[in-house]
Amino acid sequence: MAERIELAAGATAPLAIALAVDRGLTVSKDAAVIIDLAPDPGLTVKKKRLGRGDAVDPDADAPRFAVGIRGDTPGDHVVRLHVRFWLCGTRSCRPIDARRVATVAVTDASGGADAGMPAAPDAAAVDAGRAPARAPDPGK
Repeated sequence: MAERIELAAGATAPLAIALAVDRGLTVSKDAAVIIDLAPDPGLTVKKKRLGRGDAVDPDADAPRFAVGIRGDTPGDHVVRLHVRFWLCGTRSCRPIDARRVATVAVTDASGGADAGMPAAPDAAAVDAGRAPARAPDPGK
C-alpha cells in the first residue's frame, strides 16, 4: 500500500493493498484473509472489512485488493489497516497480524492550496491607493 495518496475533495480513488510474500511462500487459501480499514473522519471507504473474496484475483497466492476511498473534507487524513492471514511454506503455516497506515491528502476541489485565500494585489492597484508624492515647495 502506498504511504501517501492524494485526491481532490469529493473524488474517489482506489486504495491498492497487496499482500506481498517472499518467494516460495503463499497466503493460505484454506484460512481467512481479513483486512479491517479504519479511516479518519473526512474519508469514506466503500467497505471497512475485506476478505479473500474481495481480492482482485481471489485465487492468487498473494492477493491484491483495490478499495474505493473518497475524500470528503480537505486536509491530511489517515487510514489504518489491520491485516490478518496465514502465511504458508512447504510444510507449515503461521499466522500473520500486521498493521499499516496510509495518509490521504485531500485537496480543495475548487483550486488546491490557494483556494479561499484572497488574490495578491497587483502593483497598479497598490499604487492607485497611495497618495501622490508631493513635490518639494520651491519657496522654502
